Amino acid sequence: MMDWFWLAVLAFTLAIYVALDGFDLGVGVLSGFIRDADLREEMVASISPVWDGNGTWLVTAGTVMFGAFPPVYSIVLSALYIPITCMLAGLVMRGIAIEFRHKANTSRWIWDILLVVGSFLTAFMQGVAVGTYAQGFPTAHMQFIGTGFEWASSFSLWCGAGLTLGYMLLGASWLVLKGENRLADFGRAGVRALAPVVILFAGSIFVITLMTYQQVENRWLTYPALFVLPVLAFMSFGGARITANNGASHSPYRFVVAGCVMLLLTLAVSYLPYVVPFALTLTEAAAPRVSQQFMFWGIGLFVLPLVVGYTFVSYSVFKGKVSRDQAYH
Repeated sequence: MMDWFWLAVLAFTLAIYVALDGFDLGVGVLSGFIRDADLREEMVASISPVWDGNGTWLVTAGTVMFGAFPPVYSIVLSALYIPITCMLAGLVMRGIAIEFRHKANTSRWIWDILLVVGSFLTAFMQGVAVGTYAQGFPTAHMQFIGTGFEWASSFSLWCGAGLTLGYMLLGASWLVLKGENRLADFGRAGVRALAPVVILFAGSIFVITLMTYQQVENRWLTYPALFVLPVLAFMSFGGARITANNGASHSPYRFVVAGCVMLLLTLAVSYLPYVVPFALTLTEAAAPRVSQQFMFWGIGLFVLPLVVGYTFVSYSVFKGKVSRDQAYH
């Protein structure tokens, strides 16, 4: 029972991370398509109060994986050493860029470029990691035995592009939610343009996975009711585009988040009870029960509620529409 509890916690933290840090990474990438300095200031101002707190969810997810499923943590880090290193470099780049650009004058263009590059690198490498996970890792005796370059496959790189576009769609819907006038219009145009592309990428990744991995195909053919998950995901992205056209401000972001959650569930049901595809089941990868119980008193009863509470308070304080005057000073 504790195994499933921690799997649910891990899934929850990853879903919240995608919904929150996904939009600020997407806004970072989208800022590269803006030439107007004032509009770019408003874009950055929309994420300035919350971007650093959003990353807390990734740290929480890593902590849960390390404590509750140590073999998974070991295998994933060994197999994805290069993508994770590049992702961390991207996070450092964008963090420095967001902090420095508000105090820079003649060199602001450098930090603007670093914001775009760091955001893109982070998003792309996260997608590559997901694609590499989906295709499985070469393992033996609960250890990674590959070369460390399995992530360089065409499928993983395609997933990297797909997740980057998904984050850009999240970012565009966030700008619709937080922006006014020109910023909101830019967000609506982004949602209209990106939603069909994201549907195309997500659909192609799903079809490629079914055609490539027999066990995944068998799962979906055995339980055809599961097809409701990707269908709901595609409908959600379509709903974001429709509501953006209709002038709604909150609905596009909600629809995109719902679509992302449906895709995460699609990934989960494709492989469970395996937590390392076709290598380790949930029971095999779980930490000893005493370790899971010890974690429960720390992470389960203290850290996780604290992060949830902090996130709720920060978004409550900084709710409403944004202006460039709300940026860092």
